[in-house]
Amino acid sequence: MITFPVSLAANWQPASAFPDLTQQQQSWLLEAGSLTAKLKSHCQVFSVKVLNEAPFDLTREQQALLNTSLSQALNREVLLLCDGKPMVYAQSWLPADDTLKKQQLLSMGTRPLGDVIFQDPSLSRTEIEVAEFSQQHAIQALTAEIGYSSQALWGRRSVFSLSNAHFLVAEVFLPGAYIYL
Repeated sequence: MITFPVSLAANWQPASAFPDLTQQQQSWLLEAGSLTAKLKSHCQVFSVKVLNEAPFDLTREQQALLNTSLSQALNREVLLLCDGKPMVYAQSWLPADDTLKKQQLLSMGTRPLGDVIFQDPSLSRTEIEVAEFSQQHAIQALTAEIGYSSQALWGRRSVFSLSNAHFLVAEVFLPGAYIYL
């Protein structure tokens, strides 16, 4: 059984720390635009499955990344599916305050985050960091539960800013995702 939130503790680094990434891996990990839009362009039916949405105590690292002294955030965990097949496991952390834009982000339901944030011209993003998740990492419990075999997985994370709301997004490409083809 999976305990939420799924740990994404990893050795996050700039992509330059991984010189052996293939062009295919780089094109997915370093996609500067909407990952949602890129996934949609590769399938007929795109959907989001919300796994968990709950208050979460931020780690010191997350507080530093988000440049906040707030100790709690809303943690949202979803699967991004292409033609019914889970492609990406994503987590977002939105520090708990009352800004209007953040309230919109907190009430998305099954709407993809990418469809919401990339429409706003005020959106900015930090450098994308990359991590490799071993076959022993906690994320493998999730991959097993959704029917995938264990394999090393790639993930990415960055902090977005939108109308003074900062939020951290991490995405892990699941086995069978286009990044591995």
